[in-house]
Amino acid sequence: MTLTYPHFIQDFLTRWHFKFTLPAKKRALLHGVELDISLLSSLMKNHILQGRYEHQERKLVQECITSEDVILELGGAIGFIGLFCRKIIGVKHHLTVEPNPKTLAMLRRNYELNQLKPLVIEAAASSSDGEIELDIGGEFWENSIVNSRLESKTIQVRSMSLRSIIQEMPATPTALICDIEGAEIHLDLKQIPESVTRIIIELHPSIVGEEAHQNVIQRIHELGFRTASIQENTWLFVR
Repeated sequence: MTLTYPHFIQDFLTRWHFKFTLPAKKRALLHGVELDISLLSSLMKNHILQGRYEHQERKLVQECITSEDVILELGGAIGFIGLFCRKIIGVKHHLTVEPNPKTLAMLRRNYELNQLKPLVIEAAASSSDGEIELDIGGEFWENSIVNSRLESKTIQVRSMSLRSIIQEMPATPTALICDIEGAEIHLDLKQIPESVTRIIIELHPSIVGEEAHQNVIQRIHELGFRTASIQENTWLFVR
């Protein structure tokens, strides 16, 4: 039996949850992965504790990734998808690219909690090697080199092309996972090696616009990939 409360009581309980209950939460177990959530906002903590965080990416990873795959992940965030690949699926070779040093510190902490060591590159995936401005305002998942806000906080970070990133991998990638908040429009997708047969990518039409969004899809199709599945704005392409 589900309890229902008057509207004003429900509002009070919701405010209490976000103001007092969630700030006290320090750890979470998400689909078998231990996460340190102590530094996250109540909004993100709630998202994780409700099981909604990276739901689409995780579902597609379960659909098409095996323990034999070599994964390149652009945009590692706090490490959940990489840890899911390593700990739950059993992937042995996984490289994460993450530009925000504070987010990267959380990623390393989460790997430590799960008794694993990450292979990471601290950089932003972009069209070329060099330096670029990264917007670090707002929540960590909003960090992007594509900034459309009038006011933002930025830092200078290293940028790397796909080719340079892949050259630093210990093995040739077979799958690409990408969530870089609109910066996918700057990637030279022709640098994806033939060994990659699956791409899981979150696209961001609300950030880059519909024309740029469709251009990314077209460029992936031109590489011989077909659209295999779509989970909201997260796409699976295979060839």
